[in-house]
Amino acid sequence: MPKSPPWTQEERAILAELYPTQGLNGAADALADRSWAAIHQMAHKMGLKTSHVAAAPKAKLQGTRLAEAVRLREDEKWSFARIGATFGVSEAAACNAVMIALCERTGHRPATRDQYGRLVPAEIERLRLMLRKGLKGIDIQLRMGISAARVAEERRRYNRELKANGKAPLQPPGAGAAYSGVKLSKATRAEVEALFLQGLGTLKISERTGASKTSCTRIRARLVKRLARKGETLPGCDAHGTRHTQAESARFITDSQRDALRRLLLDGWPCARAARFTVVGNSSAYRIRDELAAELARDGKPPLQPRFPGKSRHGLTVSPHWPPTGVKQIYAFRQLLATMSFDEAKAQWRQQKRDEATRPRTFEEQLAAVRAGAKIVERQPIRKADPTYTLGGVATGAL
Repeated sequence: MPKSPPWTQEERAILAELYPTQGLNGAADALADRSWAAIHQMAHKMGLKTSHVAAAPKAKLQGTRLAEAVRLREDEKWSFARIGATFGVSEAAACNAVMIALCERTGHRPATRDQYGRLVPAEIERLRLMLRKGLKGIDIQLRMGISAARVAEERRRYNRELKANGKAPLQPPGAGAAYSGVKLSKATRAEVEALFLQGLGTLKISERTGASKTSCTRIRARLVKRLARKGETLPGCDAHGTRHTQAESARFITDSQRDALRRLLLDGWPCARAARFTVVGNSSAYRIRDELAAELARDGKPPLQPRFPGKSRHGLTVSPHWPPTGVKQIYAFRQLLATMSFDEAKAQWRQQKRDEATRPRTFEEQLAAVRAGAKIVERQPIRKADPTYTLGGVATGAL
């Protein structure tokens, strides 16, 4: 990129004449070859001050375009990046326009502004109160109808004032919680990139580093582009970042599951029943059985001899809390296997299910059960019969 030519004496004279009275807008009109950033920087170097107050910038999306952007955000759940790309504006501009429009629609009171469109002192104090409470920037935008840059600028100003007065700084946005808008340190970004280069997925990396899934996704997109320029790709992915193989997943069968399945097969359990009790899919279980049978034949040991129990009633299980049923329960159980052995995970799973079954239900849960079809049944207390009316009592009275 070619460097801009140095400032001439004539340009400096024009800037010194117009900037104090007309501000940045007036100087920019007279110095058409200079950008706003260059004019502002030169005015700062020359020590120029202006009394002119420019009007606050307006949202980039207005009218029907803004209404459509709000609809896409609220109904279609589009991201701000996608909305910005659709309407030809930046992600930040789309976010500001939509959040300012949603402020009043969601029942919040928009911030009061002066004739120049800037916040009045009472609203600045209201903004600082939200900053002291640790609200996220996006939540402050929604409650006050202001831009993200205004929130960030006030945070910087307030922190400078607190530091000058010897007071503690503001707590981080969101009270330190990991969310998509939080600013990550260089060390955290480097850790996320290193885990991506090891072949891990976004969910695993988010759990290990504490960064939000959205932040990990953005880091991954930039990493994919950087690797593509070098002719490289992420492990298990193509040049576009599409994953074809995974390094870790809750869908994988752990070694402890495999060992437990092999033990049951050696004890004579049928393959399907052993697979169900070790939370292994049937196809994988039969493949493991075939590998075990080939291993026994190679070592000259007796083959597997499953003992089939015969017909049994459908749905009959040994325990109501084992084994896990359904895809969600199976993957939830395999999450436990990431940090403990199969026997430990099984014991913890059964204990959790027992605790859940005996836990008193909240009023909201009871209402949900009633809506789902549950009925309230009056339970008669079981009373012990009076001795006079028992069989022994009647016989005694007849004597």
